[in-house]
Amino acid sequence: MATEKPFTQEVAYILGGRDITRGFIDSLPYIPPTDRILNFAGGWKGYEELLRDDQVQACFSQRRLAVVRKPWIVEAGGTARNDKNAAKLVEETLKALDWDAITDQMLYARIFGYSVAEILWSADSSGVHVIDIRVRDRSRFVFAPDGCLRMLTMSAPQGEALPERKFWVASVGASHHDEPYGRGLANALYWPVWFKRNGAKFWSIFLEKFGAPTPIGKFPKGTEESERNKLLQVLQAIQTDAAAIIPEGMVIELLEATRGGNAGYENWMSYWDHAISKIILGQTMTTDNGSSMAQAQVHMEVREDFVASDADLICASAAETWVKWLVEYNIPGAEIPAVWRETEVQEDLKTRSDRDKALHEQGYRLKPEAVKRIYGDDYEFVGDATAPTGSAGIPASSGDAVAPIPAKAGTQPDTITAAERGEDLFPDQAALDEAVSTISAETLDAQGRALLAPIMEALQNADDNPEAFLGWLAEQFPNTDPGALEDMLTRLIFISELWGRLSAQSPFEGGTAERRGMSPDA
Repeated sequence: MATEKPFTQEVAYILGGRDITRGFIDSLPYIPPTDRILNFAGGWKGYEELLRDDQVQACFSQRRLAVVRKPWIVEAGGTARNDKNAAKLVEETLKALDWDAITDQMLYARIFGYSVAEILWSADSSGVHVIDIRVRDRSRFVFAPDGCLRMLTMSAPQGEALPERKFWVASVGASHHDEPYGRGLANALYWPVWFKRNGAKFWSIFLEKFGAPTPIGKFPKGTEESERNKLLQVLQAIQTDAAAIIPEGMVIELLEATRGGNAGYENWMSYWDHAISKIILGQTMTTDNGSSMAQAQVHMEVREDFVASDADLICASAAETWVKWLVEYNIPGAEIPAVWRETEVQEDLKTRSDRDKALHEQGYRLKPEAVKRIYGDDYEFVGDATAPTGSAGIPASSGDAVAPIPAKAGTQPDTITAAERGEDLFPDQAALDEAVSTISAETLDAQGRALLAPIMEALQNADDNPEAFLGWLAEQFPNTDPGALEDMLTRLIFISELWGRLSAQSPFEGGTAERRGMSPDA
């Protein structure tokens, strides 16, 4: 029984009254956000007021700056030459831009739900370039019912259509795709900040009441109103002056507050500060005091998860928009490179070095690229196999050439022992030397000529016509990508040059050929 094909058309779209939560929105110039707290706060400007709170500002700054300080990396989307060129293009573009500042401003999408940036393009004979990326005020933009971004202007208060591949939008936090405005942290921060601010107002009144006594004036019955007013003026003067005078017969007393403690206002403020920290950072101990190192480490791990998520948000949305457009404008067909930030917590180098040393003693070696990534660019392999095993925990890879060890005084290269050559550290090299020594120069030359004969014949028939030679190669490899074919030719030329240079050199005193049992003419 044949499997039934899936239904390929979209069903739950929002136009045409399909969204029962919105009704018919086709005739609307733009759809409003579904965030009810946003309307209660007075729009986007009301959400901006939340950033004036000290705890909100401190926590969100910590979250943003933790992302910006992470190094950014561009990785090619494939192995073909065009894929690598695309990655180089994006990397050079990011270096020319103030990418950290752009990332910092785009991260405000976490507070508001979305951010909008305009891509400033330039075009010349060398291609299309990104000269700047400017993050715009989100309150100037709305979304049409079809999801397209529109801009509110004086001439188009309902929103004007915008050109394609011009604006980069990063949206986050919504629980479904039908909300293009996203749902920012401000939605959850509004009430904690509101209660905290009102608590601060009542706390200041409390401090005024309990910080200074309240004067009470007493007057006998039948006192005229003018005299009572004089007494009230005296009482008011006591609040600010050090001394006052009163008519004879009037009595003034100071009413002291009998209630002790802080009436819970400090606990009230602390409670909402903790709530704000948990909303923004997921924990409290990176902004407030903690009780133990173990708890602090757990809380730091939670914060690092938030940092990694924020970095992925900006990098992924950039790769899906302006990075993709830039590559398609300049290198059509190339794989889109990945842009990301290194957010993994770096391991202590001493601990890592000890582990690398232990693994090396068991026969494992770090690759050169791993040494560079872990320990930095300040190291190079000098090929000294006489150094103590694993002294730095950074041995060479098996693919590296091992520098020969000079012969001891009074000995010849042929008498160098395996241990002196470092074969105990690099057993593969000994096996390779032994295999090569069994091949005669005549056999190697004959096999090389047999392999190169068809290529040499095709070059002669091409009559210095590169297109004809490439056509012959395409016939020999019909399923090979042109970029991969070009890379193969580049490697062949490099190997040919390297082979010729190695044949002309003798790293040992007696020459490589002599050491391996070949004739000096090989």
